[in-house]
Amino acid sequence: MRIEIKREGGPAYFPGLARPRGVDLASLPPEQAEALRQSVQAARFFELPPVVGTIPPGSADARRFTLTVEEGGRRHTVQFLEPVEEPRLHELLEQVTKAERAQRRGARPGTPR
Repeated sequence: MRIEIKREGGPAYFPGLARPRGVDLASLPPEQAEALRQSVQAARFFELPPVVGTIPPGSADARRFTLTVEEGGRRHTVQFLEPVEEPRLHELLEQVTKAERAQRRGARPGTPR
């Protein structure tokens, strides 16, 4: 399974964050890869509509995340608009963000630095 995340919006613009970043579950520790895989399943990611949530009026700084998940020949993309209040979707975003940051920094997620 491969997951791509893209962040947009927020109070400040950082062009580097808007660039899509990927998480390859094959490179994660097995327990974290399984937790992420279960989080994708719990969120029923492949059944979600293309956009989840609505930006409240007057929220010029609202952030949005675009996740693309590829697994077994399937590929699905969903854009999440903050605030993401559904607990399973929030957990999925947290796990993907954490894994992506750890891979970007060259550390293995879950290992002490």
